[in-house]
Amino acid sequence: MNTIRAINLQQRKNVRNWIECWDSTKEFFSGVSDSEQAESWNRRWDPSEGNMGWHPSPMRNNKRMEEIFALIQEAGCTVEGARILDVGCGPGATSIPFAKAGADVTALDISSIALSRLNEHATKEGVSIKTIETSWWTADIRKLGLKKKFDLVFVTSTPAVRDAGCLDRMIGCSKKFCYYSFSLGNGGPMQTDHTGILQKVLKKDPSRRGNGRGSSPFINGFMYLYLLGYRPLVKINHHMRTKAVDWEEAANRTIRFLDHAGNFTSADKKKILRYYEAAAVDGKYSTRSEGYSGMMVWQVD
Repeated sequence: MNTIRAINLQQRKNVRNWIECWDSTKEFFSGVSDSEQAESWNRRWDPSEGNMGWHPSPMRNNKRMEEIFALIQEAGCTVEGARILDVGCGPGATSIPFAKAGADVTALDISSIALSRLNEHATKEGVSIKTIETSWWTADIRKLGLKKKFDLVFVTSTPAVRDAGCLDRMIGCSKKFCYYSFSLGNGGPMQTDHTGILQKVLKKDPSRRGNGRGSSPFINGFMYLYLLGYRPLVKINHHMRTKAVDWEEAANRTIRFLDHAGNFTSADKKKILRYYEAAAVDGKYSTRSEGYSGMMVWQVD
């Protein structure tokens, strides 16, 4: 165990057993190398493939950032003037708002395309952000010069934290606070459309798809921290959204979601495209998503 804390023998046993339990639930990640991970995320962030076309200042991002800022501030962390490490940053959905709020931001991601897009967005927004291209799964924080360098280490909505070692790296880079958030449930928010497609169109059981054995990275992380003696400030959110989009866009979102989960064929894709086209009204398809997510902030000793 890398995190150094004064804990008794029973606590050490609890922590060790929980790490083993956590490791037993991460089959989805266990066979993925850093290079395969980088290739996958580069495809997803590549604008030419039409995937994940995030812009740094959409209205839908405002509420999310307000919730993040509020929880961080409630924990006692001041963003303005803080040194922040944003792990699994993507093209800057949180890095740029932090920088615009006056933080000194370092953004880390395994995807070169995501970091390139982040730099483009940062230039347009008039902020400067340092970037690091590496995998958090195997990062050497000492060699990277990240050890105890940051007031806040921030991770949200990314599989960067797949095990206890990844949380240890977060703690190792922080001299004050850490923030972590992720979806609750079986590997992500419940996408009502995706579940319906599996059941009605593909005749497959949604309970057998997803991440590991149905565990939540957020719950795993919280339990690990709790057993170490940390007491994170926690907020649980419920999300529900209905939106009408072009049927092809809705179909491709579902295809990407199911393709990422594995065991998905070209015949399945054709069935999904036909389903969405037939169900569309005037070229539009009404999508609905619902789920829960957890946010937590804790102070590093």
